Amino acid sequence: MVRTAFGAALLVALLGSAVAEPNIAFKSKLRFADAAADACFANCANQNASCKRVCPTTFGAPCLSTCDSQMQTCRQSCQSR
Repeated sequence: MVRTAFGAALLVALLGSAVAEPNIAFKSKLRFADAAADACFANCANQNASCKRVCPTTFGAPCLSTCDSQMQTCRQSCQSR
């Protein structure tokens, strides 16, 4: 009886860790994907800031609009990854 209970407990412990391993790997992949997306969005924001810094004051509005359009395209490319 004790051997059976011990064997059952050991089996449950081994199966529990085997089931938990893939879940941990999946969560780490999700965290990596989130970090990559965050880095991509940050890159888009940096590019947008750089673009807006070089816009001339005389044609500022069209230039700023172009920068915003590029930012939107960049963010969309981040989401498709």
